[in-house]
Amino acid sequence: MTRFEYISQNIDTIKIMIKIGIISPTILRNWEIYSRFDYYRRIGENVCMSVFFTGNDLKAEERRIYKIKKSMESEL
Repeated sequence: MTRFEYISQNIDTIKIMIKIGIISPTILRNWEIYSRFDYYRRIGENVCMSVFFTGNDLKAEERRIYKIKKSMESEL
């Protein structure tokens, strides 16, 4: 199971843990960025263009999106 799948399946619990202060809110932001990236991949864009479109949509640097991609695709 990848980190993205885990967060997607447990999003309500993650949000509660963020409100309590156990987990950093950047995890939710990274999940949102990867979700947008994943959307572009599913509609047929290649990785480079998906990163470019995600960066434009969410005002994020491409380098950061690549790091998030690597993190979210890692196994738990």
